Amino acid sequence: MAESVDYRAFKRNVVEPLDRLDRIENCMVLGMPDTNYCGDSKECWIEFKSPKEPVRPTTKLFGSNHKLSQDQKNWMLRQRNAGGRAFVLIVTDKRWLLLDGIHADRINDMTVPDLVEVALWHAVKPIRSKEQWKQCRTILTR
Repeated sequence: MAESVDYRAFKRNVVEPLDRLDRIENCMVLGMPDTNYCGDSKECWIEFKSPKEPVRPTTKLFGSNHKLSQDQKNWMLRQRNAGGRAFVLIVTDKRWLLLDGIHADRINDMTVPDLVEVALWHAVKPIRSKEQWKQCRTILTR
């Protein structure tokens, strides 16, 4: 599924009317996540990734494509060290995973089971429950 489709699903199901969600394509600041979100007076940055899951559960999810770049890893870690909030939202063909940016250094080397284990929020596709989407929003706004 294309990243833009995932973004629209996120916007439609997580973002409430008074929230702010901005897509950012920034060529001036290397590694900056592609989305800035603010809800319930809590701001965070979200990097969307949309890889296809490998057939074998022992294969790294980001083995060949859609990897977090070194600049993205560095940005996430600098943001967290400065007291800011940053997340990676991984949307595969089978599931949604929300990870704290603190895992940025390890994400490229993790399998799907590894990622599920450290995810702050995980939902299998298709998500039909409004409650599951609400759980994602709660994590982003706490």
